[in-house]
Amino acid sequence: MRATSSGHSRHSVPGFRVRRRLKTAASVTAILSTILAVSPTHSSASPKGPDSRVVKPTAIVSLGDSFISGEGGRWQGNVDIPYSATDSMFGTDRATVCGPSGCGKDPNRVYVGNSYLDPTTGKENGCHRSDVAEIIESRIPVDRKFNLACSGAVTDHLLPASAGGRRFKGEAPQADQLKALANTHDIKLIQVSISGNDLGFSGIIEDCVWGFIHGPFGQYCWTKFDWEVKEKLRREVPDKVKNVIDQIRRVMRDTGHPDSSYVLALQSYPSPVPLSAAYRYSQGVSVSSQRYSPGGCPFYNQDTNWARLDLVTGIATMLEGVAAQKNVHYLDLQWSFDGHEVCARGVRQARSGDTLSSPIPTRDAEWMRYLSRGAAHSQGQVEESFHPNSYGQKVLGTCLREFYDRARPSERSEYTCLPSPGRGAEGMRLKSLSR
Repeated sequence: MRATSSGHSRHSVPGFRVRRRLKTAASVTAILSTILAVSPTHSSASPKGPDSRVVKPTAIVSLGDSFISGEGGRWQGNVDIPYSATDSMFGTDRATVCGPSGCGKDPNRVYVGNSYLDPTTGKENGCHRSDVAEIIESRIPVDRKFNLACSGAVTDHLLPASAGGRRFKGEAPQADQLKALANTHDIKLIQVSISGNDLGFSGIIEDCVWGFIHGPFGQYCWTKFDWEVKEKLRREVPDKVKNVIDQIRRVMRDTGHPDSSYVLALQSYPSPVPLSAAYRYSQGVSVSSQRYSPGGCPFYNQDTNWARLDLVTGIATMLEGVAAQKNVHYLDLQWSFDGHEVCARGVRQARSGDTLSSPIPTRDAEWMRYLSRGAAHSQGQVEESFHPNSYGQKVLGTCLREFYDRARPSERSEYTCLPSPGRGAEGMRLKSLSR
């Protein structure tokens, strides 16, 4: 087997080194009607300061893709049973709603602000902003929390229209939505998760899964994508992320927010799968493998090691470098689900007796959504596969709260967030990445 691990981050884990302006008032109203729907309100009016000027309400904002929008938040762990339209499936389906006439499913109670459907197509692959998204679960004490991130977003969807930004799923570019907010709010934090879709992350994972299930034995996906991924990480994607940072800062300056008045941070991605040695199921072959069912993690050992050590770590290293060059904060999440990935040894799926009111404990659960496709796991939307579930999003919210508590707008910082063995979301801890 060819060794593929290289260029890891500086910290260690057990056994590894880790190292336009808007044109009309109607446009503003349309944007705010979208984003206000996904943020809880803590104050109903703007107070006045001692000099009688209006004090803007404070706010934090998330921008980016599905890993921060909250896709996957419908699910409270995983379970290998047929999909049911009438029960919670051992407490895993948070879209379950029960009333006098019985129980049914309403994903809109989880994917809030009309974000479940794509309004341009009517399909169930909208922005998927969940009620437990990272920015909401952070519990950071501000007046408003705004989740502008959208599943499937690439860097172009974050740029303002004046800089080439594109509309996505019926919404204005995220930077233009941010501008509308920054005109009316005192922004304290902008947390950004982006680059995975520019790199084709989901397509790579899909190819690895397809090869395991349908391809000839030993047809590894890493051999197909390794060179392309590393070239994009060196040449193409970093410049796209840098442009996003530059344009966010320009928007904020144009709305009266100097760089030193708020925290701007990039974050990386948690790994959806463990290293091959940490699976609780042996590799097996195709659909006969327990990694397919009950696991929902159909990957070859070589592919999973490459995905963990080269793909996930490569993205993290690239983002850390961009953050340093652009003097923004950085939150490393690549090991944040260590021991709680899909099919990881030491954790389990939900089982009989687990319910919505008494679900599988976070310390015992997988924090990632498994493969939501095929006869074994046709539950919900395939786009939710290998994204943080509700537990994972609570974990990331815990990380973000501690990160924000330590960050200072005028002094750049970088941390990694790590779990504590045998503990749940309450056990997350930050470790400095500074030399």
